[in-house]
Amino acid sequence: MWDRMLHRKEMSRQVAGLRRGASAAQSLVRLNAMVGHSVEDKLERISLALSNIDQLLVPSTINNFINQQFILRNEREIISIFEDAQPKTLNWLISHVKLALVFYKIKDHRNYRCQHRTELIELLAVDRVSALTVLSRVLLLRSLQLMKLPANPRAEHWVRNIILSTHQDDLSELKTMTDSKGDYFCMNKLLFDDIRSGTVRQDILNHFRKEAAVQQAHMDMGTRRARQRMQKGWRKILSDVDDTLTSSGGSYPAGIDTSYNKRVVYPGVIGLYRELDLGIHGPEEFGNSTVGNLVFLSARPHVYKDLSEKQNFKKFQKLREREGSRLHTIPSLLAGDLSSGREFVMTGDFEPLARKKFDNFKRFISIYPGTFVAISWPRGIPSAL
Repeated sequence: MWDRMLHRKEMSRQVAGLRRGASAAQSLVRLNAMVGHSVEDKLERISLALSNIDQLLVPSTINNFINQQFILRNEREIISIFEDAQPKTLNWLISHVKLALVFYKIKDHRNYRCQHRTELIELLAVDRVSALTVLSRVLLLRSLQLMKLPANPRAEHWVRNIILSTHQDDLSELKTMTDSKGDYFCMNKLLFDDIRSGTVRQDILNHFRKEAAVQQAHMDMGTRRARQRMQKGWRKILSDVDDTLTSSGGSYPAGIDTSYNKRVVYPGVIGLYRELDLGIHGPEEFGNSTVGNLVFLSARPHVYKDLSEKQNFKKFQKLREREGSRLHTIPSLLAGDLSSGREFVMTGDFEPLARKKFDNFKRFISIYPGTFVAISWPRGIPSAL
């Protein structure tokens, strides 16, 4: 029951950093005037139907058996709201509803021939995907990850359809926003851990390369789109954490630098990250609604419930909130694994950790082909090269 509660809590968490003001009162008023009805009423109807389905103390299997017709009616209510919503209303709902929890609680009822989960996700990821904004597609991908892709045999194909329906600069923005949510569910995990089909993965990577080639062609020809793209710093900044962002204080095995106390942020490094992200043609300041391109490499292994990664993201959030020189964006994190961590503990050799970091780096550049990558090399990787 504790594990179930934690899972529900994680799926209910909203990604506020990617809203870009979508929940502002003025935007809501304009949206209501535009569509001619209150979108909040639709959100309230979805929330009510979801609360009827999601009983806190009763597992879904038992609830579906006892109250089957009541559950089916509420599931159908949720599907019909998404089905009938106009495009702007649909995008607003996706950004405000607990979409991952909706996917998780709506079931495919084989005994009653009601494939409601499949019907709902098929509606959003295939039938109406062309009406979705980049933000909505990011939230849809995140919800599928939180639901866990093996929960439905078609989930990987839905992911592929969402990504293959996104092109050029929108695709770059989708990948960057997926990596900037402040959690473990990044594009690297989606492609190389969650997706198990090699064919689906290769289709997506081929799409990345093709769209990158189109973007590069625009740059080579100096088109109007290329001039607009020059206003952004199209680069990814990869950096280590220990002895690069913060000092290890010589604490084994994190690092060897004793020139600063442990956990002290190196002077000027946060400003360096910001200037690299801004580029030379972009604005002077990094806007609050702008998604950044900072990525950290870590050898600390992924463990149960991404406990290790959560500690790192808490550290990054503190740096985002601190006075004076603060981190300009929510970074992504490429973590290690238990295998390389176990080898290091048993042998004391840093090579497995360095090899895992280098594997993460190779995966990352396959997701962002053609992107200039500024790298702060962690200790150990040069020998692996």
